[in-house]
Amino acid sequence: MKSTLLLFILGLFLTAARPASEIELVKKRVLSERVEILIPKGFEVMTEQQMDFAYAKAQSRPSVIFTNNNLISLAFNYSDNDADQDMVDIYSASFGKTYHKQYKDATWFGDGVKNINNRKVGYLEFMKPEMGHEVYTLVFFTDVEGKLMICTFNCADRQKPEWEPIAKQIMLSLKAKG
Repeated sequence: MKSTLLLFILGLFLTAARPASEIELVKKRVLSERVEILIPKGFEVMTEQQMDFAYAKAQSRPSVIFTNNNLISLAFNYSDNDADQDMVDIYSASFGKTYHKQYKDATWFGDGVKNINNRKVGYLEFMKPEMGHEVYTLVFFTDVEGKLMICTFNCADRQKPEWEPIAKQIMLSLKAKG
């Protein structure tokens, strides 16, 4: 039993500690084919039970979450909020104010709007305290078929050096239906 647990923990560590240059990204279509994006190879869709546990206290949960053993997550939320390209700037300003207020102890790396594949994409990038440690978070969002789509990448602070460039590569790969 102890050796099985040790192998499991070692496997988790090795998966999380892999250099970014060794992390292969694969093209996936998500949210009923509305979005094309690169996702790390080996990431699997979180089961309903895992999502229930992870978001037990949340008011809402993402539509789909990709993860590698629950250490790193890439969540997609296709909301009911109306959105178009002109509204991305408005959402960006609103989210910026809300997140800065909600995460007063966060370390901010940036926020704003980028042009990605000829589309406006808002983003927020920060490190926030959570359950006794720091979590690196990259949130990015745009309109998809008239609704707001929000994507959130999370990993522990110790994984940030390896995963921050991957998170940004994922964001820059975003192709969404207008």
